[in-house]
Amino acid sequence: MTAPERQELVSQSRLGVAAIATLGVSGLLALFGQIDMAIGAMLAGLVCVAAWRFAPRTEDAPAKSTAPAAQSQPGPVERPMPLAGLAPLLEGLPDPALLVDQDGRIVGSNRAARLQLRFEAEGLRLSSILRHPPVLDAAEAAAKDGVTRTVEYETAAQVEEHIRCYVAPVAWSGANAALMVFHDQTARINTERMRADFLANASHELRTPVAAISALIETLMGPARDDAEARARFLRMMEAQVDRMRRLISDLLSLSRIELDEHVPPTDRADLAQVAAEVVDSLAPIAQERGVTLVVQGLPRAVVVGERFQLAQVAQNLIDNAIKYSPKGGTVTVELGEAATREAAIERAGRAWSGSARISLLTPSPTAQTYAFLRVVDAGPGIPRRFLPRLGERFFRAEREIGEPKGGTGLGLAIVKHIVNRHRGGFVVESIPGQGSAFAVYLEQAGDNALAENAHTGAEAVRPLA
Repeated sequence: MTAPERQELVSQSRLGVAAIATLGVSGLLALFGQIDMAIGAMLAGLVCVAAWRFAPRTEDAPAKSTAPAAQSQPGPVERPMPLAGLAPLLEGLPDPALLVDQDGRIVGSNRAARLQLRFEAEGLRLSSILRHPPVLDAAEAAAKDGVTRTVEYETAAQVEEHIRCYVAPVAWSGANAALMVFHDQTARINTERMRADFLANASHELRTPVAAISALIETLMGPARDDAEARARFLRMMEAQVDRMRRLISDLLSLSRIELDEHVPPTDRADLAQVAAEVVDSLAPIAQERGVTLVVQGLPRAVVVGERFQLAQVAQNLIDNAIKYSPKGGTVTVELGEAATREAAIERAGRAWSGSARISLLTPSPTAQTYAFLRVVDAGPGIPRRFLPRLGERFFRAEREIGEPKGGTGLGLAIVKHIVNRHRGGFVVESIPGQGSAFAVYLEQAGDNALAENAHTGAEAVRPLA
């Protein structure tokens, strides 16, 4: 008798014994009047017999081939990737998400993660795109030891970002990995900071006009009650203080809105030259009233990556300041230009005079794009060198430091700085005391062939406005 025949005989014997046992138990239960239990026992026994008969057994497996390795059929070796099945699920997550294996390699990611961490290819090591040791340690602990952690960290980019990373272990098809989900906390933290700053700064700056209005009201209710000339003068003073508070509150709210979205760069397109021309046209009556001439020169078109409304705020603040500080009969020059590199933009935008004091208040990370710049040059008294680094601070006014107040809120340049920072641009200021000041911002141009397009446009345009 061969081995397969012996195996079949043993199997048949087992089935026979199981069937006899099932019938015997059912018969005994029926003998004692337990009909329902007898039927249940018979069905259960039949199920067990069927499962026993058709279940795969180790002895049913074919014998291993004893043929030499050289006689085996060659074929492609497929290495299974069990974690690849989770990769499509990551695309459904709104936050950036990564799947990292035990070797620290990225085996899955979604589009949000690739955009935020700036990588494309899978299989990279996590340490090559993320430089925060606590996050790397959490990923390793989750993949190897099954530890769940939450890590908060800050980025060191041009714009500060606050990220909370959730790291949890994942087991899929026999492989262990770490699932990392990155949640942006920047808006929440900025909101908390702005609330505290707003209360501190607003209470400090509003104290002076409130005190002045209170004193004027007391005077009108007392000694100046019946003096019509004094009453008219005091009312004009009160109107000026109320207007100052209105502008202060408006600038504070505008700055708060800008800071709230400062970590999110814009994706729109705007013509910086057209924006500057529209602002110049709107400020022309004010310049004419002050006896200041506005001159627009440079590129007729400069399309940049930016939000049009905020770029108009930048031009409005810079040109309005230049008009305010220029003497009667002076000239304010608004110039549009372009440069192929960041260094060239800094050099071109910040060289209105030779030998001037210059400082870069914002310097963006270098990119492959060309830059367009907007420079506003006035003929005012200039700013001492020691005050240049503080320009752009909230409520800092250089004229107050040198005893020549102009009635500004001290928030105009802060608004410009935060808008340019959101646009990932640069901000340069230079000045010569007694001769004038120049403020320039430069932003990335939209498109790779911006220089060629402007070269094809023709000569620079010059447009004086009386």
